[in-house]
Amino acid sequence: MKNLILSVYVLSLLTCTTTHKEPITAQLFGKEIISSELPEFATSLNADRTEVFFNRTLPDRSEMWIMQSKLQNGVWTEAQKLPFSTGEYLDVDPFLTPDGNRLYFSSTRPLVEGDPEQEELDTWYVERQGNSWSSPINPGAPLNSDSTEIFVSMTNSGNAYFVSESDGNRGIKVSRMANGSYQPMEPVILKLRGEAIYASNPAIAYDESFIIVAVRDPQGNNTPDLFISWNTNGMWSELENLGPLVNDPEYADFAPGISKDNRYLYFTSERPGIVQAVEEGIRPPSDLYIVDLAQILSKAKEQGF
Repeated sequence: MKNLILSVYVLSLLTCTTTHKEPITAQLFGKEIISSELPEFATSLNADRTEVFFNRTLPDRSEMWIMQSKLQNGVWTEAQKLPFSTGEYLDVDPFLTPDGNRLYFSSTRPLVEGDPEQEELDTWYVERQGNSWSSPINPGAPLNSDSTEIFVSMTNSGNAYFVSESDGNRGIKVSRMANGSYQPMEPVILKLRGEAIYASNPAIAYDESFIIVAVRDPQGNNTPDLFISWNTNGMWSELENLGPLVNDPEYADFAPGISKDNRYLYFTSERPGIVQAVEEGIRPPSDLYIVDLAQILSKAKEQGF
């Protein structure tokens, strides 16, 4: 029933307009400045949405950099690589904390400078220092283990959600902040049609009321779509596909990011964007998209979603 309600509502929005007389559909974000002919993915903005961090890569994805752009006089500035993200290591999935003072990311950089690159990705962060950033810091356990940790996002209270392969059990984990310290990671169990399913790219709402994840639906088109689950007293609801206003029926949609007021959803899609359709068998470049999530969810919840 919930899937039906959301699908009917989302499809109806395709013919609706906002107060700005624009369709409530996903739009390219920062066209030709942030979204470019090169692949981009993963997005995180500051509280007033005047500063954005994202990944840009070479066409073959052999180098990946964390980029920064600022909104000045209503225009996004040319994106610049952050000074620590040179392409020597894989630096991916930036996340700016709600206070704007710490930037988390995942990286293969070594724990000790000068050592070989790590095979596994770890969670790292840098601290804002005026107009610059500290050297990268590895927070250690429990945000990291001896396996891969990737794609961290955090709540206002500091609870950290991420994907971990610790204990040979790959999936979304949460490490809760208590008395100023992170607690041992716990699994986050999400279900689709009553069955636990692997989900990735967790973007947690800042009040922890919902989570948006990327899932390959076994009954879908074999590409990732974005799904939402609601938190009720620590219990996660059945995953719901965010529908055609967000997800493309043919191409991968992933790496969600939520604005600090929970209003806007930023995400990555391999649908034709700046670069149009590519030859079959070649992975298409990805671009960044934005959609007004609050309008979609408020109406859907009114109708029982």
